[in-house]
Amino acid sequence: MANTRIYNVISLIFVILSVLVIVFVVLQLLSPAPQSQAVVDLPTAYVLPTLTPSNTPTSTPPPTITETPTNTLTPTETETPTVTISPSPTITETLGPTDTPSATPTPSISPTPTPTETPTGPTPTLEPTLSPFLFDLREEQVIFTTNFANTAGCAWQGIGGQVFDLAGAPITGLIIHIFGPNALDRTVQSGSNSLYGVAGWEFPVDNKINANTYYVELMSAGGTVVSRQIPVVFPNDCARNLALVNFIQVRER
Repeated sequence: MANTRIYNVISLIFVILSVLVIVFVVLQLLSPAPQSQAVVDLPTAYVLPTLTPSNTPTSTPPPTITETPTNTLTPTETETPTVTISPSPTITETLGPTDTPSATPTPSISPTPTPTETPTGPTPTLEPTLSPFLFDLREEQVIFTTNFANTAGCAWQGIGGQVFDLAGAPITGLIIHIFGPNALDRTVQSGSNSLYGVAGWEFPVDNKINANTYYVELMSAGGTVVSRQIPVVFPNDCARNLALVNFIQVRER
């Protein structure tokens, strides 16, 4: 089968060469002859032989290729020398001599002095500091309670109370000064609201409950301040939207 292929290849080569020769001759014949003034004797026409392809191809054995094995050198791994670290000599710390503490001297016992008796006398009685004001807050507290003075309920918040003398009798005609947030600054008279008593008074501070702080002080009929300023801090509670501030006289004039 291999020989047949080789014969076919050789025949094809001869055919291709024959075709090329014929094409070349035809081109030479068809090309125009060069014009010349001299008369040139034309040579006798040359007749090319006709190549007749042979049906029996000549068997040409292919050259034998002898492969020479090539020795491939395999690199040999070189072992890396291991560096051995010699241990350094151990430095031994030599401790110096230990200081031995010297003996602590025993403290001598000092004789305890005999206490001398201090004559005792009656302990002086400290007089209470008198208030610079004639009136102060009764029971030293502001009493918060439910609004009972009107039918507004929780849509109201106010301050009320009474004024009493040294004997606990009501005093009318004195001035109660109320001031606080939102530029509040008003006065009412004791005895102007009998719902709180004979010397009762009242002033509404808001149409709703809040947690504001207001101040109340008592003044004489002539406008002289006769009590300290009492702070009234509302708890923002509907059940305690009325603050009772009762003044009482604490000393003589």
